[in-house]
Amino acid sequence: MNRGFTLAEVLITIGIIGIVAALTFPILLKHHRKTVIETSLKRFYTVTNQAVLLSTADNGEIQYWEFVTAETPENIQTFYNKYFDKYLKTNNTGIYNFKDGTRCFAIYFPDGSGATITYRGHDWFYCINARYLDEWNKYHGSQCFKFGFYPTWGSGQSGQSHLKSTYQNKGIEPYVNASKVNEDGSVSPTTPGDLYSQKWYAKAIQLNNWTIPDDYPVRY
Repeated sequence: MNRGFTLAEVLITIGIIGIVAALTFPILLKHHRKTVIETSLKRFYTVTNQAVLLSTADNGEIQYWEFVTAETPENIQTFYNKYFDKYLKTNNTGIYNFKDGTRCFAIYFPDGSGATITYRGHDWFYCINARYLDEWNKYHGSQCFKFGFYPTWGSGQSGQSHLKSTYQNKGIEPYVNASKVNEDGSVSPTTPGDLYSQKWYAKAIQLNNWTIPDDYPVRY
């Protein structure tokens, strides 16, 4: 005769399934978040630099672009409208009042991510979820990442910040500043520890082939 499962057997089976799920779900969730970060950063990098390439056809080579001289959100908006508006697909752009009282020019992408543009059009703060834009520093390295657009840096100016190998004649790159600079303007060393100590998280991920390194110090 065929016999069914007893109530005790069913409860034991359900308990085992619950334990396995409890052990594996956090791992799966972390892997999902990791994939989202990696995919989003690579997409932002690709999309914005495609826009840079398209814009050069209308506006000339990037080393001759007119960056903002008087730092206001309105002037950054004018810069963006001239060089990027036609070439980036967005849901919305504009000047917003953030929680800390600052006014920033921000762009919002169809996938729910967004970016603010500051420092004369040079610094781009990208957040995978646009709702973190006005608290980007709080989520730096987990939801938000800094990029730089300095195409003339390293072309003869003095000062440690002019990083030839990172920025010169390039588009929007993961942000670095200079702590150690060679004579040709390149930065060394760029070990993970150096990058993490400076909070150059996007650069660390880029140098690891757009994957989060195993020793990544920020919880995500």
